[in-house]
Amino acid sequence: MSKTEANSPTSLSTMLGSGEPFEVNEKSYIIRPIKLKHVDEFMKDGVSIDAQLFNLRNPEARARAEKWLSGYCLDQNGENMTIDKAMEDDWDVVHLKNFFRKLCDLSG
Repeated sequence: MSKTEANSPTSLSTMLGSGEPFEVNEKSYIIRPIKLKHVDEFMKDGVSIDAQLFNLRNPEARARAEKWLSGYCLDQNGENMTIDKAMEDDWDVVHLKNFFRKLCDLSG
């Protein structure tokens, strides 16, 4: 994150909970901040923020990653994202990592 990003004010859309844009391969998605009532559950789930290989290879970890992706990321049609949709849209593991980082950044 650059100094400009770190010092920039929080956008109105984030403060209102409507989310922030997230681009992958010239497609735009919306990431919404985690609701307060879900913070404990997110922390308990222990989703890997960095190494997405662990989220994708282990069926239980994949289900947890899918839950948070589909709950907090919307595609260009306003529909919940899934790992299968991300694969169809040609996301790579770095894109998935960046989603989780942005989700935490928006929510933190």
